[in-house]
Amino acid sequence: MRMRLAQNVEQEADGRRELTVEVFVHERRGGVAELQPAGAEWRVRWLRGTADLNRQGSGTATVRVTTPGLYRVRSVASARHARDAYVEVTEADGAFHATVLGVDEQVPRTTGPTLQVLEERFGITSARAACAAERRDAADALADHLEAGCVHVILPHVVLTVEGREVPPLQAVGDKPLAYARAVRASAVHGFLRVMLARGAKLPRSNVEEQMPMLAGWVQALLRSETESRYWLDGQARAALDIGVVGEAFRAARTAKVEMPADPLLHLDLAWP
Repeated sequence: MRMRLAQNVEQEADGRRELTVEVFVHERRGGVAELQPAGAEWRVRWLRGTADLNRQGSGTATVRVTTPGLYRVRSVASARHARDAYVEVTEADGAFHATVLGVDEQVPRTTGPTLQVLEERFGITSARAACAAERRDAADALADHLEAGCVHVILPHVVLTVEGREVPPLQAVGDKPLAYARAVRASAVHGFLRVMLARGAKLPRSNVEEQMPMLAGWVQALLRSETESRYWLDGQARAALDIGVVGEAFRAARTAKVEMPADPLLHLDLAWP
């Protein structure tokens, strides 16, 4: 059988056991992909086919589907216009049968209604909600530990525990930004100490034991000075991914040659398992 999706959804029975899909490709974008649910996301495997493209990389592509399953067929008419058709291929009596589940007009950064229905059907929506709830619980736990004065960082070769912090409450204009900022601040502090500890783990133990109290003391001073929730939320959006807002502030302090004395009220425990 054949299926043409370059302009419209068309099916044609040709007596063959395999499904041939033709799509329109613009600037080498578009094609046929096999979809499989994988937890909270789709596992996507693009299928190879033959293409009849001009020098601009536009034209038609023909892809053969040889196994039953769920497929996304993407036709790209221009740089701004694309269509996703979702096709379920089944096998019965030695022949393939294709069912078009729906077509979504592509708008940048949106999920079409057909895909939303499929995500509900295959449990991806519920899995995403569960993952989001798990991340929120983990972030809340980090925030509770930080506000209780403790940060615990575990790496394969070294474990750091910092106790005795005095963490001022965050100031925010509403409950929602306050809850979000608590989690962001705790994750930022934990992530910064984790990165610095990972770098320090490559140095001799004596260097780590000498430097970590100064780092922890500097982080304590930053927590005391930055109590506005806006600092953590805005800074998190602009900071480099590898070091975060705390790392950006630390780099600025190092550039300005700010003194970093250890905080005598903090208790640090370094362990090498």
